[in-house]
Amino acid sequence: MGVKIDPLKCTACMACEMACGYHRDDAFALLSSCIVTYRTKEKKDYFGVLLKEEENLVIARPEGLEVKKIGEVDEKAKGDASAKPMLLREPCDLCQDREGGPLCLRFCPVDAIYLD
Repeated sequence: MGVKIDPLKCTACMACEMACGYHRDDAFALLSSCIVTYRTKEKKDYFGVLLKEEENLVIARPEGLEVKKIGEVDEKAKGDASAKPMLLREPCDLCQDREGGPLCLRFCPVDAIYLD
């Protein structure tokens, strides 16, 4: 079981990122979040969501979902700075210490995040 993201529903509101940071630090500390929305400079109004799991980096973009094993780097990804800070963060623990489950699911206003 893990967190899944529907990139076509996501609006990049960052509620998941804020909820995750709050879970980890009891404050809205975005740098400690294991889920991050990002935008690109190349395409206007284009964004995606990165999620760090224990062994994978999940990349949700409008064209689909991509899962990469942490540690595997391809030539195309070497120039992509958006994934590099994610590797330093703690992986998603599904908010195991919370009775109500992951906060990102609870606070996503468009239900783009779900458990699988």
